[in-house]
Amino acid sequence: MNSITIYTISAESVRRHDLRSLEAAMPDRVRKASRYLFERDRILSLGAGILLLECLGLKNESELEYTEYEKPYAPGYPAFNISHSGDRVILAVGGNMTGVDIERIDPSHTDIAASVYTARELAWLAEEPLLRFFRLWVWKESVMKAAGLGMNLEPASFDVMPFVSGKPVELDGREWYARELALGDCRIAVCSDSPIEDVRLERIM
Repeated sequence: MNSITIYTISAESVRRHDLRSLEAAMPDRVRKASRYLFERDRILSLGAGILLLECLGLKNESELEYTEYEKPYAPGYPAFNISHSGDRVILAVGGNMTGVDIERIDPSHTDIAASVYTARELAWLAEEPLLRFFRLWVWKESVMKAAGLGMNLEPASFDVMPFVSGKPVELDGREWYARELALGDCRIAVCSDSPIEDVRLERIM
């Protein structure tokens, strides 16, 4: 059974966290985070490090490796993927080729719909524009990340409408499966190259 756990930590929880273990195990991440212009970005980057250590179980950042398109992985550990939006960071663990995306519902972002969605997706979106924009987007990005291509794969180049009825999306000869859920004012989608039987959400305080 393909079971995936999504761990989530809030920015406020990161602020209360004792960061000494993170500083010892991931000094490069801590230094990189300190260079971000905005405090929110610094906090969310540290939150991702906390999840990698405490939930994936990494010992230190030297265990991380990266694919050609900069997707992180750790040999000997389960597949994982990270995303953040608003004041939340999430880490999806499990499956084989796994991608996850979280997006806070924000009306100011929907003006790009015509450039990132197919005609069929736009027709479906028109019935409930705000929510469906973000449902489509997290589906899209979870596939792009699971495939290891990220934004190197044009969002409008493939159609995620099969996910609406629980069917897989075919891309480059492979079937992709997705599950979605809500977290506060955010939408989350997790994608894998095999059917996802169970998704569990774990909040890290």
